[in-house]
Amino acid sequence: MPRTILALLLLLPLLASAQALPGGADAAHAGARLLPESELDAKLARTTLPDGLEVAARRLARKGEAVEAAKVWRRLSELRPHIGRYTYEMAAELARRNYKTLAYNALLHLQGQGYAFRVQDDPRFGPVGDTEVWAHIIKGFDANRQPFGSAERRFELPREDLLIESLAWDAKRQRLLVGSARNGTVYVVEGKGRLSPLVVADAENGMWGVFDLAVDAERDVLWVASTAVPHFLRYDAERDLGAAGLFKFRLSTGTFIKRFLSPRVPGQQFFMSSLALGPDGTLYAADGVNNAIYMVRDDQLRRIAHNPLLGSIRGMAVAEDGRTLYFADYERGLFGLELATGVPFEVRVPPTLALGGIDGLVVDGNALVVVQNGMNPKRVMRLELDAGGRQVSAVKPLLANLDELVLPTMATRVGGELLLIANSQKGNYDRFGLVRDKNRIEGTVILATALRPAQDREQAGPAPSAGAD
Repeated sequence: MPRTILALLLLLPLLASAQALPGGADAAHAGARLLPESELDAKLARTTLPDGLEVAARRLARKGEAVEAAKVWRRLSELRPHIGRYTYEMAAELARRNYKTLAYNALLHLQGQGYAFRVQDDPRFGPVGDTEVWAHIIKGFDANRQPFGSAERRFELPREDLLIESLAWDAKRQRLLVGSARNGTVYVVEGKGRLSPLVVADAENGMWGVFDLAVDAERDVLWVASTAVPHFLRYDAERDLGAAGLFKFRLSTGTFIKRFLSPRVPGQQFFMSSLALGPDGTLYAADGVNNAIYMVRDDQLRRIAHNPLLGSIRGMAVAEDGRTLYFADYERGLFGLELATGVPFEVRVPPTLALGGIDGLVVDGNALVVVQNGMNPKRVMRLELDAGGRQVSAVKPLLANLDELVLPTMATRVGGELLLIANSQKGNYDRFGLVRDKNRIEGTVILATALRPAQDREQAGPAPSAGAD
């Protein structure tokens, strides 16, 4: 077994234990230990994976066993502390049985993490909604719903059935590239949103839907992460099922150079979804379904990491010094991989910072900029790292609660700005790749915002809670 794969497999159980009650989460969960004990407590204590727990919690809630349901939600929130919904559900079930203090502690913890739940609209909180503390909690969540930051609608793409899921900046030619998961085309964005094809999926290159792009302007290379999914208009289940790969093109002309395909295993789906480029031209690619990381170097593709215990690898970025690959797991937050040694590590965060639901990830100096579409509210955050690059030392919100942040996903750095897809259309497609409602298709909006907070940001109003240290 390769060293990196083994290291990841050994590390993740330890991370699960280390994150069980991170800092402030202790306050949210520890009091719940005062609930009446039952046989369920011992079973949950032995549970180290979240599989099946949500179904069990909802089943208990439907049966009216609110305290037992709260215990299951509590265990889920311990195993996945970056997913605030689990702590919220625990609080709601506790409230149903009038455990005021326990419910309040959990809600105050969520409020401090920046969540913006509308607890006043949830009837389960009725029994605890008659105190000054409750009014304070509502006020705090309301404050977290206030818009923060500013962004410019830099490009608005045609209102067509394109499913634009990726973007990258060609610094040499000062142009934006976007990729279509629907037709397998990489476009150059001209003017304020006109599209001109640069690369088209065809029989020669064998591409499918485009899910990420990486530009190596110095070496005149465009990398494309492509996967065969039903959303791709020319998808053929018998021919394409489970297929994915990385495709190399000449950036200046769109000329096809070479492809690197995932293994073909009957019954197994591969999904090349995220790319990151090292300063030496090495390409890193994530399979977000199988939670594996691949590397292309010296014209060879090889897998360098794999861990089935992860939820879903999403955004990736290489540190500017080329020593570390950072990657986001949609459920578990941020991790890093030392590229020289293959040693993985968890990026430690302040106890009140929730990092679930990260889709986009960009490096800027010694900071990580993350796009969280699985957070309530959806937001863009700047996370300053310590000198070793293993711990978040400061948290700075860039955008939150803006109307334009409908479903933000991937992002790219352009000088001192961040360009990001603000309204991914993937929610308007079913699992068979069919459009749910053609009238709901919108043109993809590309927002631009500063990568660093402006000096006069305070004049725009107080920042929402964001897990600052």
